[in-house]
Amino acid sequence: MCRRILLFILFFAIIGEIMAQEILYPSKTMNLHINDKVIYGIKGGVTIPRLYYSDKNLKDLPHDFMIGPTLSLFVEFKVYKKVSMAVELNYQQKGGATSYKYENDYDVSYKLKADYLAIRLPFYWYMSNSHTTSPYLFVGPEFAYAFGGEISLSQPGLPISDVSVAINDSNINRFNFGILGGVGIRRNIHLKNWIVVLKADAALNWGLTNTFANSETEETATPTNIHAYNSQGQRHSIGMEINLSLGFIRDKAIDDAPCHPFK
Repeated sequence: MCRRILLFILFFAIIGEIMAQEILYPSKTMNLHINDKVIYGIKGGVTIPRLYYSDKNLKDLPHDFMIGPTLSLFVEFKVYKKVSMAVELNYQQKGGATSYKYENDYDVSYKLKADYLAIRLPFYWYMSNSHTTSPYLFVGPEFAYAFGGEISLSQPGLPISDVSVAINDSNINRFNFGILGGVGIRRNIHLKNWIVVLKADAALNWGLTNTFANSETEETATPTNIHAYNSQGQRHSIGMEINLSLGFIRDKAIDDAPCHPFK
């Protein structure tokens, strides 16, 4: 919980700094909207994943705190007035963990950590008319594939005490379709012949695909973690993300813009 609070404090501190820069040093180039140019960039941050179960017994299990990396390459372009669309290639860790006592005697710890590569297509709505700074909302689909990772189990004292299985050798459903949406703020910094784009945002990522494989739901595969497992229900990957992004626009025409600060 303390880590989550620190992450939120850091996120809003960055937003506050960007807003302060806009108030103290406003740009003179106000003839264009903030999303009128195509940008290319890189985005990185942290994700706080967990697993959502439809089965009541699994849903009631405690969820251990997990944190993992997320990294993206993207291109963003205007589609209509204040609306932009991005095409994003994303790497992210998804999964979840739980720790509990079985029959009040045995400590059970279960963790699923999967590496996903995804194509994301978020739509951004910029709420300000400014050419330099604007808060925004975004939402879009995600098409992901689990290419690696590990499932681990520890339950000392039980017949199967320690197990570690690579994602590539497990029965997990590798494909995942989901929706992500969130809120953020964007700042354009105008340099000569360049625009540097800084963004900070927070998002919720909700997987809509059941991550149990057909062999699990059809019970042709025997689960190892029988004390925290019920493949008759559904299991979905969800998580929260906090990201910072850095983008660039090569813009020779900016030298000819009226009231440009470098003229």
